[in-house]
Amino acid sequence: MRRFLLILSLAVFTISSLQAQSSHHPIPISRQGFHDNIDKEQAAAAKFDGKADDLVKVSDDQTINLQVTNALLKEVDNLQQEIEDNDALDHRLKVKYLSGIYVMLKDYNQKRSHRNIDPEEAPAIVSAFRNMMHADIKGQSILPYIGQLSYSASERLIESFHDNPGYKEARGQVFTKYAFNNLETVMPKLGEYLDYPGTDSIIAAVARKYPNQVLTYATSFTPMATVIKRNQDPIVQTIVRIGQSPQSTKILPFIDELLAGTTTVDKLETIVDNDYQYYRQMVKSTIALQKLKNEGQNPFGLKAMMENMQAKSLLYIRSVNDLHEEPANVRFAIVKNFTPEELYYLIINGQEELYTSSYTNHNNAGLYDQMMVRMKPPRGDSLLMVVNFDRFKKFIAMAAGFNTLDNFLKSMAPENSNYLMQKYVQNLEKTEDLEDAVDVANSFGSIRDEKLLDFLRVEVKKNLAYVKKHSDKRGTVIYQLLSSLFETESNKDENDSSKATDMASRLSLPPINFVTGAALESDSGRVYQQVFFYGDKDGQESFASFMTNFPSSEWKITRNKYWATISSTKGKATTIFANLPTDEPADKEAIAKLSDYLDENDIHPTIFIHRGHSYHINTTLENLQSSAKIVVLGSCGGYHNLATVLEKSPEAHIISSKQVGTRFVNEPIIHTLEDQVRAGKNVDWVIMWAQLTKRFAGDARNKDLFSDYVPPHKNLGAIFIKAYKQIMKDVKK
Repeated sequence: MRRFLLILSLAVFTISSLQAQSSHHPIPISRQGFHDNIDKEQAAAAKFDGKADDLVKVSDDQTINLQVTNALLKEVDNLQQEIEDNDALDHRLKVKYLSGIYVMLKDYNQKRSHRNIDPEEAPAIVSAFRNMMHADIKGQSILPYIGQLSYSASERLIESFHDNPGYKEARGQVFTKYAFNNLETVMPKLGEYLDYPGTDSIIAAVARKYPNQVLTYATSFTPMATVIKRNQDPIVQTIVRIGQSPQSTKILPFIDELLAGTTTVDKLETIVDNDYQYYRQMVKSTIALQKLKNEGQNPFGLKAMMENMQAKSLLYIRSVNDLHEEPANVRFAIVKNFTPEELYYLIINGQEELYTSSYTNHNNAGLYDQMMVRMKPPRGDSLLMVVNFDRFKKFIAMAAGFNTLDNFLKSMAPENSNYLMQKYVQNLEKTEDLEDAVDVANSFGSIRDEKLLDFLRVEVKKNLAYVKKHSDKRGTVIYQLLSSLFETESNKDENDSSKATDMASRLSLPPINFVTGAALESDSGRVYQQVFFYGDKDGQESFASFMTNFPSSEWKITRNKYWATISSTKGKATTIFANLPTDEPADKEAIAKLSDYLDENDIHPTIFIHRGHSYHINTTLENLQSSAKIVVLGSCGGYHNLATVLEKSPEAHIISSKQVGTRFVNEPIIHTLEDQVRAGKNVDWVIMWAQLTKRFAGDARNKDLFSDYVPPHKNLGAIFIKAYKQIMKDVKK
């Protein structure tokens, strides 16, 4: 019976379809191309999974796949036919709506390929287009039909209706969807929407998260400034008042105190004029803001405060670093009146530039040494309570890296030090990024106290059990990785090569203790390298010294206005491109010209070397290519730099330093690396580091500096990031 009904239903459907088709208008040749374009995009959508089977697969749920397929194939076909059959539409309007369908499909396919849209949204997109088309034909607004669509789905969709009476409002509503999800980047785009009713609320939202951006526009001579000044939001008005001061950028971080009425712009102006008073006030205010944050509040000025304090901290640190050959009383005179908490903030803000001897030295005059001496009482836990435990994990990681963690922990009662280290490895899964987890990984490689190491291993396993119990996938990955790293690193019976092999195997990574010679070669068999120099005094001296390493008997050197090309004449074919360290800011132009040349000539270096201070690192990282297999950071190797390198170059082996690099260490490392490359051998980090360790053993001046450099097979932070990215990629499949 069911079979008979099915056959009867199909017969009726077929007859109806034939009758319907007989009434359809033929497609004129003048519009056939538009239909062909639509058909191509439909086919592309169906082939996205690699199968041309007329099924658009977007999910493991077959019901969803059928709904999406119906929308993109059948419903779009129906729309095409509806347009052709509508005698009320002239050729121009039919082309308009057919073009709109094509744009809709093309936009969907492109965004799907870049994972910029939820592919399951297709039925809603097609339905919205149909409703907007019907409204447009009747001269009605398209506004009611975009409310349920995401920004990605609607931004291009509405452009096909730019002459609709509701287009302007619809465009504003679509922009609002973008704005509230992209507050950090929305201000430059807001200029086109100044007369839109939602603009004031967008500006108010930005003011709460990125007040510095609102201040920048409020003090500009643009129409945006007028809109900001008339905004009645109290926070926006406070920013406008701050903008009237010539010291506005320095005063902005104190916006919470201004709102609370505990200070005034006039009072702050007298403070920020004095460097030390300004730094001291930032420390006091940061401690207060951190207390509010710990209580669950969201201080508006905290981000700006942290940025301003770091900039000021680095000025003090660079002063101490630059005087590294002077007596302690001269070198550290600039911080002689600093309190322990002021020294604490100098330290945590200077992670990427602090010399070891600036942090601690044999005269006990370093910043850490003075911080400990000036404590009243001399207890580390008391200091952390004073600063409301602000970034204490960063401080612990630095103490481990500079070998002062044992000293710091012994300044407090054992039960408190245990509690502190428990907190150090807890809640790593709750952070927005991996910075705290990477710090824990790095610190494990620096800690020498076996009792403390055993304690941390146990705590990591406890946290692993906790996140597993609560089905926290991200937390499970983080703590499983840390556990594997710690177990492998702790094996005293294995040499470095065996440990590295074991670690790579445990973490399902390619070899971490060597890079094959073949991996460094281009298609032509030549090894290309790019070296970045900068135009300050140190950069020019480094470049001059670097160029003495290439004797004419083994290398050919040519120069142009922007860079030097250094090519080997013996051994493995190798070419090194090094930009000239022209005076700042022309050095950036030289780097840009060289990078353009490499791109235009399809040259993709596999070795990248940074020769500059940490404040130059962003320029180097911007020019890094995905082809990188070896990256030498001649300066800081902090989390954000490691993460950026591996985001751009997932296969990179990274040499980094815990402090500012020095050419007296950089050049022996680079020279040893070049010898291995020109010999056509694998670059074996264990062998190479053993050679360098032997070479620096008798160098009293640079032995300690070399010890701050971390080779790829010991770079636990970079290894952690690589393994995490690989595992999370597999988890999402």
